[in-house]
Amino acid sequence: MSASTERDAESQPPPASTDDAVEKQPPRDIAESSSSSSTPEVKPARTIPNGGLQAWLQVVGAFFLYFNTWGLLSSYGTFQAYYETGPLKDYSAFEISTIGSVQSFLLVFLGFVTGPIYDAGYYRYLLGAGSLLVVFGTLMQSLCSEFWQLLLAQGFCIGIGCGCLTIMSVAITAYWFSTKLPIANGIAACGSGVGGVVFPIVVKNLLPTIGFAWTVRAIALIVLVTLAICNIVLRGPGASAKRRALVHRESLTDWPYVTLIFAYLTVFLGLYTPFFYVESFAVATGITSETTAFYLLAVVNLASVFGRIIPNIHLAGIMGPMNMIILTTAILCVTSLGFIGVKNVAGVFVVSVVYGFFTGTFFALQPTIFVRLTSDMSVMGTRFGMAFSIMSFGLLIGSPISGVLQRSFGSYNASWVWAAITVAGGSVLLATSRTLRVGPRVAVKI
Repeated sequence: MSASTERDAESQPPPASTDDAVEKQPPRDIAESSSSSSTPEVKPARTIPNGGLQAWLQVVGAFFLYFNTWGLLSSYGTFQAYYETGPLKDYSAFEISTIGSVQSFLLVFLGFVTGPIYDAGYYRYLLGAGSLLVVFGTLMQSLCSEFWQLLLAQGFCIGIGCGCLTIMSVAITAYWFSTKLPIANGIAACGSGVGGVVFPIVVKNLLPTIGFAWTVRAIALIVLVTLAICNIVLRGPGASAKRRALVHRESLTDWPYVTLIFAYLTVFLGLYTPFFYVESFAVATGITSETTAFYLLAVVNLASVFGRIIPNIHLAGIMGPMNMIILTTAILCVTSLGFIGVKNVAGVFVVSVVYGFFTGTFFALQPTIFVRLTSDMSVMGTRFGMAFSIMSFGLLIGSPISGVLQRSFGSYNASWVWAAITVAGGSVLLATSRTLRVGPRVAVKI
């Protein structure tokens, strides 16, 4: 059997289990788009398993992709707090935060390149290269003691590796699920929250006893084992003879989609502010000790795990994913301002739990909404990549701006206001995208 035949056979999904309905891929559009002057190529509809062992193994694989990409990013606040009082104490919070910002920027921006590669069927290359770079970058991080070294290892090397993996974490589930996509995405996205819990706790418990270098090497071992699982179980689309462009031009005039991209960009400008600064905020204001503050980020991420599952089981189906995410961003705006009124340990933990829960909801609903606004699934990876390349600039500059505001005004309140304003702006743009799609009909689920 030829190599290409083997690859095609590997990528074909098995028949669905008897208790799961096998469905043809449903149309994702709520309203019919205007007719095109060219006649589209007619292809046989691909059946989507929507269940079965192989399909749910993809959710397991996507879970660990989230764990090692967004999970690592979500735990950066622990390193930020350590660097500020340790090896980088002579640098400002703004300068130190650029390490995490570069990592998060590359994680998302590289989707512009990796999206078309995924659509072309070369997911194995992305998976292998990304896994290698994340493990190697983490090992190199353990050897670093200078700012430029950490920027190269933790910022660029790990960031590029994560950028190879992140498209698959959101696209693979859409290849295997249709009607059960929200819950599949919710379970997979829990990997981010679990990673955000595990990594800070590892740092907290190992750093005082074995030091920074061996603590980071322990993290590298966790990353190696979990990414090995991804390489074993994940199955994506087979290789395609059709050449993929970096830009899907028809999407540039899909105004609900374009508006959605800028909505996410605006949200990302402030969304990660608490993830980066909640620990240093609690210590600097005297609310908690350094020991207790270490657990704050873990609490935020643990709450996000429940936020990724609970709304996707019940509310998202009742309200519609887009209606749910608009409500979610409105709540995040109010919660960001809640940090201003925090005066004691109980208060900071309560606000952190609420914020973490609804950030989890936001992240779990993101890919589902992209799928709902896409009718041609063969360009799903490209559309994700185009969106990610623009959204990434919010991650690049958002948290450093929060740091500049905190230093300029001499108070973390400026950072919380920044987070609230940007998330509120994103909520308005989300509502605009919804209106462009279905009009002002509030009762319509989308």
